[in-house]
Amino acid sequence: MNSQLLFSEYFDIDSSALDEHGALNLCIEADLPLFIDPFLLFSSEKPEYQKLHDQIVGHLIKLKELATADPNIDLALFQFPEVKQNWLGVCKWGNNGRGLGPKFAKNLIKAFHGFYSSFGSEDISSSSHIEKLTLIGSGIGRDFISDFTTNLMLEYLLEYTESFAKKYLKDDQKQEFSVRCKFDYDLLLWKPRIFELPYFCKESNGDFILLTPIDILTKDEAFICHGDFTSQFRRITNALENSSLRDSINLFFRRNLPVNPRKADVERAIDLTVRKYPELLDYYIKHKENEKDKAPAVSSEKVAKLLSELLSTMVEFCKHLLSNSDFYSVPPTSYKAALERANYLKEVIENNDGYRIFYKDGKPIAPEDTVQRIFRLTWFASPFDVNSEVNNGRGPADYKVSFGDRDSAIVEFKLGSSSSLRKNLLNQTEIYKKASRSISDIKVVLCYTKQEIAKVQKALKSIGQEDAENIVVIDATKKLSASKV
Repeated sequence: MNSQLLFSEYFDIDSSALDEHGALNLCIEADLPLFIDPFLLFSSEKPEYQKLHDQIVGHLIKLKELATADPNIDLALFQFPEVKQNWLGVCKWGNNGRGLGPKFAKNLIKAFHGFYSSFGSEDISSSSHIEKLTLIGSGIGRDFISDFTTNLMLEYLLEYTESFAKKYLKDDQKQEFSVRCKFDYDLLLWKPRIFELPYFCKESNGDFILLTPIDILTKDEAFICHGDFTSQFRRITNALENSSLRDSINLFFRRNLPVNPRKADVERAIDLTVRKYPELLDYYIKHKENEKDKAPAVSSEKVAKLLSELLSTMVEFCKHLLSNSDFYSVPPTSYKAALERANYLKEVIENNDGYRIFYKDGKPIAPEDTVQRIFRLTWFASPFDVNSEVNNGRGPADYKVSFGDRDSAIVEFKLGSSSSLRKNLLNQTEIYKKASRSISDIKVVLCYTKQEIAKVQKALKSIGQEDAENIVVIDATKKLSASKV
């Protein structure tokens, strides 16, 4: 059985073809938490990337002109669907996202009439940057960067993917698709073009797949972002050459800080200061432009780390499960299937060297989000409906496994290091189970140290669940080799 979790596996090609093309070998079962950073287009030495950055900024300036000229402008011009076919985003299973809808459109128009009315006419930074709209509270979040950028460079991505398909894929692995990707500024509408693209050729009515150059991708935050701006705020203000402006800004900032300020107090003071001195955003952006040579290396390191910790680990783990267990042939009852899979995980990790997969360079893959994604993607060959972050009114559960309307189970996946583990073990899945009317729940706890195992066992004993079959504690500590034992 071929796991076919990756683009290269699905199309039965060598991954070196994607490397040669400069494309990400994407996962076709779930979004990877990556997105296109427009600053990487700006800082690149490639003329086509620089042209794309100008095109993206230019479109936003055009939208500003339309918004400020006509109070009754069509909101549809300011809405952008998620381009789900690139399999990038925050969806832990599948590739569906919300995109930028009416709420975003209204916030964007409001921003152009208010705080960001000067967008496109900056004289401090060398260029305008769309990330500027996310630096201060305007109701425009970081999702804007990903969805807006991808929509505005969609034609380029389609051409990029088509060139790969024509060079490396067989005729039955590609198909023509008509995609709206080119904006007509006279008619104010998106026009379609036909492209020959890779698609899910093993399915009926399979959708196309979009490749993305790996050198324009980053993880978590863009190079210009709100978090970096707040952390660099004092450095930016203290570096201002105009001493009078510098002193005025620092005085205003200090006056808006309470005694013993908390993080929220500092951020509020920064927000108030920027609203009084909006040119600070441009000085920050100028500072980032001066550091543009660092952007590719920073993003490349983030992407490499994610691919190593998540993608490579997940593929290796699925292969390990396939060769060491009956993980992919479990009969269809949700509770039994989920419990058996949790116990298969325990067996593989504890007794078949599976623990090694959860370590990189001798250190555990600590983030719970990464471990959850790995666990979720091991269900790729299952007949079950497995949904992550299911919210049925009481907050999101990690997973809901179901087979039909009446057969379902809730699965919570936790780390033994969690400070709230005891409380979660006692309450969390019971709450989720009632909210979703699931008949059973399973708690899977991954422990990296003997101390964590002892802590979990103590917590289970204190709540009278030390022998519960639906609480699976997995020992992922490093094991001695057989020869040393």
